[in-house]
Amino acid sequence: MKRFPLRPFSILVMCFGFIPQVAAAQTPTSSTTASTPSVDPQAVAVLQQSVVAMGATVPSDSTATGTITTVAGSLTESGTITILTRGTNQSSEQIQTLNGSTVVYSQGQASNVVGSAVTPLSKELAQTSQCPDFPLPPLASALNNPDTAYKYIGAETLNGSPVQHVQVWNSYASRQEMQMLSAFTLVDIWVSSTSNMPQRLSYSYRAAGGSEPRIPVDIYYSNYQNVGGAYYPFTIQKSFNGTPSATISLQNVVLNTGLTDLDFPVQ
Repeated sequence: MKRFPLRPFSILVMCFGFIPQVAAAQTPTSSTTASTPSVDPQAVAVLQQSVVAMGATVPSDSTATGTITTVAGSLTESGTITILTRGTNQSSEQIQTLNGSTVVYSQGQASNVVGSAVTPLSKELAQTSQCPDFPLPPLASALNNPDTAYKYIGAETLNGSPVQHVQVWNSYASRQEMQMLSAFTLVDIWVSSTSNMPQRLSYSYRAAGGSEPRIPVDIYYSNYQNVGGAYYPFTIQKSFNGTPSATISLQNVVLNTGLTDLDFPVQ
């Protein structure tokens, strides 16, 4: 396993939870364009504790397989899913159903893959295209990005259990030419106050700026299991625009099998 050290003050850019409860839309403040990102030490501490609880060490790569049921209007499909990660900045979510597709994220770029056709996603969509089904890599990436901005929202209750609610976004403070994308990177995270495991993650799916609609996406995690020292949620429920859209049940997760850039094709 490759270890990614955590900086004391360091982000997160993030595929839909189950309960149709959606956080109010948030927008990063003007601090996102400052030379130094806004850092809330309490929010940083919550995320650091969560990464440690999930194993602290990010696997060189991971391959998870299981079943998925998707719902889109009146259409319900069942099939299989394969989730790949490599380091902290590459992921692939492959949904094998009649109308399934694959979303690949690699180092700030993303593509949608259907069969052999690879379609690049807009730079706005790429900001939320890193698959969060395995929360450890993106959270570790968040804590190692010096452009991360953090906000502690507060102690809350989620499904009857106490959680800590934080927000993170990429300020792009060191890259002025990218700062117009900061508003597309905002992510809300709810972390268990007892286990420190992520319980919920929410963001807005938005393909462009201007009048392009913001579509709420929610992800709920449960049934964490220890795989080679890293904790992976084996049950993942997603909603799209407040409507249940997918339930994932994993059966197998393996680490460090030697995935390469060829497993994450983006254009």
